[in-house]
Amino acid sequence: MIQILPIGTPVWVASPGDPDTGRRERSGDGIVVSHMPCGPCWNRYAAKHQFVTVTPDTYRQAAADCRRPAGMYVAGLGQPVAITPDSPAIAVPITSDERSAA
Repeated sequence: MIQILPIGTPVWVASPGDPDTGRRERSGDGIVVSHMPCGPCWNRYAAKHQFVTVTPDTYRQAAADCRRPAGMYVAGLGQPVAITPDSPAIAVPITSDERSAA
């Protein structure tokens, strides 16, 4: 289980590389920018709105209505990093007024 941090929380994030997808290893400071809706909330939102294309805004709105987010997205390393219970990436809150030493 992971702790879902509030949007806007400064974090230090580490994401391993993946040779199969070409994703590079990354680490550094970031900010929680969005939550991921759980499956049931996403399905309800999708059925209610019957959209054809999923945009970041539709995903963000579905997550805003979700009481039990499945994960979160962290920005600050060039591309958003997904943080989920089964993801190899981690996010650690920065609790001081200064940025991390990374």
